[in-house]
Amino acid sequence: MEGNGKADRGRTGRSTKIFASFTAVATLIAMAYLNPALGESFTIHMVYHMILIGVLAPSLLAADFFLWWLPPGTLRKRTLYRTLRRGLYAISYPVTAFILSTAVLWFWHIPIPYDVTLTDMPVHILEHVTLLIAFIAYWAPLVPGSRLHLPVIRTNEGKALYLLAGAMQGMILGAIITFQDQIVYLYPSTAHLPGVTLLGDQEMGGAAMWFIGAIIYAVAAILSFRSTDPDIHRDVPPARGAIGGQEE
Repeated sequence: MEGNGKADRGRTGRSTKIFASFTAVATLIAMAYLNPALGESFTIHMVYHMILIGVLAPSLLAADFFLWWLPPGTLRKRTLYRTLRRGLYAISYPVTAFILSTAVLWFWHIPIPYDVTLTDMPVHILEHVTLLIAFIAYWAPLVPGSRLHLPVIRTNEGKALYLLAGAMQGMILGAIITFQDQIVYLYPSTAHLPGVTLLGDQEMGGAAMWFIGAIIYAVAAILSFRSTDPDIHRDVPPARGAIGGQEE
């Protein structure tokens, strides 16, 4: 019976990783489609950011960065895997990940850095890379079963508080943007959404952060509360109570 249970969990985990891989690929295609319009509409740019941090980041994590199909023994011998794991482990403890993701999110939505990203391509690339890394770290404590064996929040209470703290950052930032009575992002473009002014585009962008963020965090709550990983309870000192994970 125990063997059958392990086999069932193995099949379920593999199916999850396959689905996450397809989701990540589909998300990358959608982002490539949206990319040319990022300098033309603040709303589209905010939608792009929400897809990047709320869909692509957790999908890559759940898909083990497309490395799920490699045998575990082979994977551990790969220098890239070991480097990736050590780097992510260092920034994926819940408090560290929350502070990092919040700081990166708010920094890139300050008007001056944001405007620079639309006129300087290297800075634009840096913006999206840092957002992706920061939110891979943010989602890591909520994704059990990864071969990377990153720190994981064990309790539903801990997950709820963590998700609430993350959701509040996006809501507060979205509210500040939405209720501005003047244009604060002075990028050299015009809103190309039909019949929408620059100020209206800015307001819609802030509202998009609210709406899309609410959907993302609601789905994350449902999935993370239902997820279980029997392995995270093994070889973890009691003093670390609410967090599982072990370093190789």
